[in-house]
Amino acid sequence: MRTTNWQMFRFSLVYFNSQTSIFLIPIIVSKSGYQGWTTVLIGSALSVVLLFFMIHVGKLKPGQPWIQFGEQYMGKWMHRILVFLLLGWCVYYASYDIENFVLFFGSNYMRGTPPLFIQLVIGTVIAYTAAKGLTTIVYMADGVFLLLIVTTCFSLYLFLPHANFQMLPAFIHYFDPGNTIKGSFAVSTWFAEWVVFLFVAPELKINTNMLKKVLLAELVLTVLVLAGWALTMMNFGPHLGKDLQYPYLDMVRSSSHDDILGNLDPILIGIWSASMFIHSSFLIYVASKCALYLTRQKGKKLMVPCLTLCSVLIAFLYSISISRYFYDFNSYNAVAVWLAVECIPVYYSVAAYLKSKLNKSAS
Repeated sequence: MRTTNWQMFRFSLVYFNSQTSIFLIPIIVSKSGYQGWTTVLIGSALSVVLLFFMIHVGKLKPGQPWIQFGEQYMGKWMHRILVFLLLGWCVYYASYDIENFVLFFGSNYMRGTPPLFIQLVIGTVIAYTAAKGLTTIVYMADGVFLLLIVTTCFSLYLFLPHANFQMLPAFIHYFDPGNTIKGSFAVSTWFAEWVVFLFVAPELKINTNMLKKVLLAELVLTVLVLAGWALTMMNFGPHLGKDLQYPYLDMVRSSSHDDILGNLDPILIGIWSASMFIHSSFLIYVASKCALYLTRQKGKKLMVPCLTLCSVLIAFLYSISISRYFYDFNSYNAVAVWLAVECIPVYYSVAAYLKSKLNKSAS
């Protein structure tokens, strides 16, 4: 069954929200403080630019995967190098997801459990889901979407009673241009993973209708991140807020311990876990498509398990050196690498433009 544009709206919102709602808000509070709203808006705007480039590349050969026609614009070897770069990025990013699972469950619910055991269990689920293909992943996002939106809005509602709205003027008075620019590029990497959406073709035709739906998802995501950042700041302040790893969960736990509100954290964790599995599975799915292209479709059955095992291995190495993990996770070197990969559609758009100009000159 073919995927619809509205399904892509739901899928893209679940895919991006799985990261931004849990991990991005503490980073914005820590690095940008009172001017976090400017970094979110600029970072989101930068990601929209990359989204337009992704749509442009997807429309070069309608209904045909970018991975097949890309060499017509970049040349065979340069195309293969960029495909390999994207492959490595997807596997590495999936290892971040797996390690985040380990850190969360290992510190909250499974203390004393060997990290490798958690990583292997998570890796098995990711590999199974990725092997089912894009349609299954998108339908999983359909099932999670409504629950994710309801629980996110409810979590934001729990922030309201104790929010210090007298802090609002500080959001305008504090401004550091250098901090804003650095923070904006860091935030944009969380919003701009559009390059992987080139792999929804040919299941879905990349066109203007798809652009409208994913733009709407970008808008909703930006509003949710802004609301989460602002309410975290007004509840916890810039100093305590930057020390929180999971603001939504902390707010739910502190809301009440005598009624149902104080016991909602397992529901939030379950929904977030499902969205994270969708994110990781899609990354491994994309990585498998890249690997199969590079190996000329050899080893189809083993590709997904092997790539997932590579992600598990990287996560295991990070679990041995947690300080190294946090350094890599928060470094601007990682931001540079992320942007280099996320700008892949830009490279092909420029190459297509130059090729069209050369063809006109030759004729």
